Amino acid sequence: MNCSKKCIATFVLLNCMLCAFSQKQDSSLRARNNVLKINLSALAVKNISVQYEIKVGKRTSFTANAHVLPFGQLPFANTINDAIDDPNIKFNEFKLGNTGFTAEFRYYVGKKGALHGFYIAPFINSNTYKADLPLSYSNDTKTGIFSGKINALTGGIQFGSEMSLGKRFVLDWWIVGPNYGQGKGDFSLATALSPTEQDEVRSELANLKDDNVIGKVIKSYDVSSKGATVIAKGPWVGLRAFGINLGFRF
Repeated sequence: MNCSKKCIATFVLLNCMLCAFSQKQDSSLRARNNVLKINLSALAVKNISVQYEIKVGKRTSFTANAHVLPFGQLPFANTINDAIDDPNIKFNEFKLGNTGFTAEFRYYVGKKGALHGFYIAPFINSNTYKADLPLSYSNDTKTGIFSGKINALTGGIQFGSEMSLGKRFVLDWWIVGPNYGQGKGDFSLATALSPTEQDEVRSELANLKDDNVIGKVIKSYDVSSKGATVIAKGPWVGLRAFGINLGFRF
């Protein structure tokens, strides 16, 4: 079972457990102890992020989040490309897509208890990234596209604050949520390469592997007359921050 299937199974199991728990509560509490939210700030970058939260104790709650970034050009790619102005880095040729699931346990520190005020929340985050990564070679006259996927599993701590907007609506602010774990996947370049081009692609990949940040993820690579492959495996760092979520309590 791959990472995505495990995430879906975990997500379904978590929701079943939460539903069973909620059925034990009396109707008056259950009517206000569930919150369904959408991340408004994520929509600005075409990322659809939905979260379900249920109160399970005086100061605690569980949340389950699912998010999807449709595969396509990086948000604001042309602006970034113009700002950096480096012919070797072509952000407008990058493509990225992402699906992910997050399970989170929240502890609210304030006197009002769960679903009110500042919270601290350990979480597990699973993501699958699909990407097209451009690599320039042949004295930057040609660009090869490495296509592939990376599965990443991380854990971290989320700090945030939730406030009521009337009786039914809430505003949930993800202040910051650093996370760390492991990622693995592979990318391939499917194009014919001359002996000279093979040497140039191999040299570019060697430079990337020597990079202090990117190199930690590149485990190995292979170049041949039919193209090239890159095996990625290594530490993965993430950050959930500045998310503004509008929710409805029921």
